[in-house]
Amino acid sequence: MRPDLSDPAARAAYRGELRHVAIPWRMSGFVLVIGGAIGLIVYGRGPQSIVATIEGEASLAALTRGWALLVAAIVKRSRYHKARMAGE
Repeated sequence: MRPDLSDPAARAAYRGELRHVAIPWRMSGFVLVIGGAIGLIVYGRGPQSIVATIEGEASLAALTRGWALLVAAIVKRSRYHKARMAGE
């Protein structure tokens, strides 16, 4: 059923509904991005290259996976919205 976006109360309810789509994906991605960034900051202060260390590689992998999860959550939420607006 298509949401009624002309009514402010229904719009607020639909906005809340959209916020709950893909929450585990968004939170996991957010945690991985923050953890990867902290890892790069902590382990990036040495004479060796950040990519040459195991910690650096793990931090870059966490950043990559985190951003991939965040993008996937955005796509999932967009598809949900498109399906709802189509009336499915």
